[in-house]
Amino acid sequence: MLIRINKVKETYNQIALEKLPGLRKRVAETADRLEGGVRAAIAGNVIDFGIYEQIDLDRSVDEAFLLPLSAAEYRSFSAAVNNAHRILYLCDNAGELVFDRVLLEILRDREKNVTVAVKGAPVINDATLADADVAGIAECATVIDNGNDGIGTLLEACSPRFMDAYRAADLIISKGQANYETLVQSGDARIFYLFKVKCPVVAKALKRENGDIVVMGGSRKSKK
Repeated sequence: MLIRINKVKETYNQIALEKLPGLRKRVAETADRLEGGVRAAIAGNVIDFGIYEQIDLDRSVDEAFLLPLSAAEYRSFSAAVNNAHRILYLCDNAGELVFDRVLLEILRDREKNVTVAVKGAPVINDATLADADVAGIAECATVIDNGNDGIGTLLEACSPRFMDAYRAADLIISKGQANYETLVQSGDARIFYLFKVKCPVVAKALKRENGDIVVMGGSRKSKK
């Protein structure tokens, strides 16, 4: 099973890297480059073998650039980015990391101090330090692991180094449903969740549809 997952991760890391130039070009053509980066990052959230057996990345990218984002929540996110100096970026899956890189490069160009956190050990197809290395994340951010292999981000199980970065952050960008589900009850106003809705339970809780793309502040309910 582990060999199969590793092969899947290697495959999607390479597929995503092949799509990186096109993603950068698409984002560069958007009126708001930050919003384009957010949409690119969310497009990669479809790479989730805990939920999907087959993935159409091209379709996910097209949808991410066409589907609506909450205007109010995006404005709040944009303001939080402008006001932040230290940003902690919580990653989700291998392959998806390359899509995150597009947004991370934008944050780097805005001279933000960004720390990217991956899993401390393999779980399903979640991103690890090895995946971050393949994706070239160290070119635009400091990379650490969270010290555990739990699904999502379980703060009580995370390493002291991760918790230092968590406490020091002005803004926390949380990718994926699992991070949303494990952190949302914290009510931490520093957190913004970026993900694609992938299950009926989350869709119902947010009054959204499966497949919707979401940017949502941690201290607010999702707004249309």
